[in-house]
Amino acid sequence: MRASFAQGTTRDIKFRKQQLNSLLAGVRKNSKLLLDALSMDLGRPTVESEVFEIAPVEYEIGQFLKYMDKWAKPDKHKLGSEQAALLMCSMEVRKVPHGTVAIIGAWNYPIRLVLLPLIGALAAGNTVVLKPSELAPHSAMAIEILVSECLDPNAVRVVQGGAAETSELLKQKLDHIFYTGNGKVGRLVAKAAAEHLAGVTLELGGKSPVVVHHDVADLGATATRIMWAKLANSGQTCVGADYLLVHRSIKDKLVVLFRNFIENAYTKSPQKSPDYTRIINGRHWQRIMELLDATKGNIINCTDDQADQADRYIPPTLVDGVHPNDPLMSHELFGPILPIITYDTLDEAVNLINSRDQPLALYAFGSSKTTEYIVANTRSGSAVSNDTMYHMAANNYPFGGTGPSAGLSVDQKVCVCRLSEQINKAKPNSNSETKLFKSLAIILNDRTALEAFLTDPNSNSYRAGLVSLAQTIKQYAWRDHYDQQLMSDFQTVANRLKELLAW
Repeated sequence: MRASFAQGTTRDIKFRKQQLNSLLAGVRKNSKLLLDALSMDLGRPTVESEVFEIAPVEYEIGQFLKYMDKWAKPDKHKLGSEQAALLMCSMEVRKVPHGTVAIIGAWNYPIRLVLLPLIGALAAGNTVVLKPSELAPHSAMAIEILVSECLDPNAVRVVQGGAAETSELLKQKLDHIFYTGNGKVGRLVAKAAAEHLAGVTLELGGKSPVVVHHDVADLGATATRIMWAKLANSGQTCVGADYLLVHRSIKDKLVVLFRNFIENAYTKSPQKSPDYTRIINGRHWQRIMELLDATKGNIINCTDDQADQADRYIPPTLVDGVHPNDPLMSHELFGPILPIITYDTLDEAVNLINSRDQPLALYAFGSSKTTEYIVANTRSGSAVSNDTMYHMAANNYPFGGTGPSAGLSVDQKVCVCRLSEQINKAKPNSNSETKLFKSLAIILNDRTALEAFLTDPNSNSYRAGLVSLAQTIKQYAWRDHYDQQLMSDFQTVANRLKELLAW
C-alpha cells in the first residue's frame, strides 16, 4: 500500500470522489448483505442497524462529497495584525495525505466503526488497510465483499484475522493508525505507533455516567431517554449509559418508570422481542454474568426471563444500592445492566465522577443551573444535558474522549485534517512590501507628513507600530533578493526610525 501511495493516484481529488461515490453505491446495493451480517453477529433488529450503521455511512459520504473541495483547500492566514514582523508575508496551511492508514474496527458497531473512518481516510487521499473485528465475522466478511466490489485495490485492502494478524499489521511501517476498542489494546496500538512515530487516533470508551437531580423537569422523559441509551444494542455501546447517579428523593419513582419502559418497549419477555439485541458471544456473556453474580447490590428483575447463554441473551437488569467499589463499577459493562447509586448532594455525584477515569460521555439531567454545574465541574469527552447519545448524530461536531477514554476527536472536517498532514507554506508579498516601504520612506523624510503621522489621536498606537516596523526592517534589510531601490528605502526608513526612537 505504501508503494501504491507513492504513485500518487490517491492524491487526485477526482479519484477520491470517484472512490467515495463507488462506496456509496456499493453500500446501497449491498445493504441487505450488511444488515443480514449484523443480524447474524449481534442478533440486532434491522431498524436499529439501519439507524446506527447504514444511514450514518450514507450520510457521511454525502457530506464529504458535498464539502470535500472546501475542506481540502489550504487555510489562508493574514499575518501582521499582531506580529508586525510578518506584515509583509502571507501563509497557508495545506492538507496533504499521511500515506498509508490502518483502521482497526470494533465488534459492537462493526460496519460503522470501519466505514466511517475509511471515508475520512479516503477523502484525505490516503491508502488504507482495514482490519475488521474478528468477533463479528459475518460483518467482517461483508466489508471485504463490499471493498472488493467497489474500491480500487491499490487504494484499500482488507486484512482478516485475530490478535496475531493485528499484531503483524501493527509491525508494519504505517503512517497513521485509527483504532476503536478497549483501553488495554489501545495502549498496545499507541506503543506500536510509537515504534515508527506514526500518528494515532484512539476511541477507547469508558464508564459513561448518568446524573439525575431532583430538579429535573420531566422524570418520565428522563427514564425513557436513559433506558433507550442503556438498552440500544443491548448495552454494547461505547457512549451508552453505564451507571446511574440519582438523587435519593426520586430514585424509587425513576426505578418504576424504568420498569414501565422495559415492558412497553420489549414486553415482559424481551427474549421473544424482535427488537432486543444479543450479546456478541459466549465469552462476553460469561463476563457480564460473572459481574452480576459478584455484585453486592440489590438485583431488580424487570422481566419474566432468565439469562440464556446458548442464546447469548441477558435480560434488562437494574441493580440498586450499588457501592462505588462494587464489581459492577470496576470496568465498562458493555451489557444491559444498569447499576444505581444514590446521592444526597450534587457535590457527592460530581466527586464520584471525578474520582474515576474520565468517561467518553456524561449525561446530566436537571435544571439548566444543575446541568451546567455538573458539566463545568467534571471532565468527559462529551457532555449532554437532559438527553442521551444524540450528540452521536451531530457529524459536523468533534467526537472523542479525554484521558483513558482517548483524547483525539473525530468529525467530518477533522477527519480530513487529522488524516492529513498539515504543511505551512509562507511567502513574502514583495509588491505590498515595496509599496509600504516606499510610502514610509516618503512619510519619514517629509517633516510635515511625519508630524501629522505622529500627532494622530492614536499616536501611541502609531509609535508602538513604528517600533515593530523598526524590528521588521532589521530582519528584512539583509535579504539580497530585493531590488536596490527597495534596499535604499529600507535604509532610509531605518535611519529615520533610529533618530525618532533612539533605537
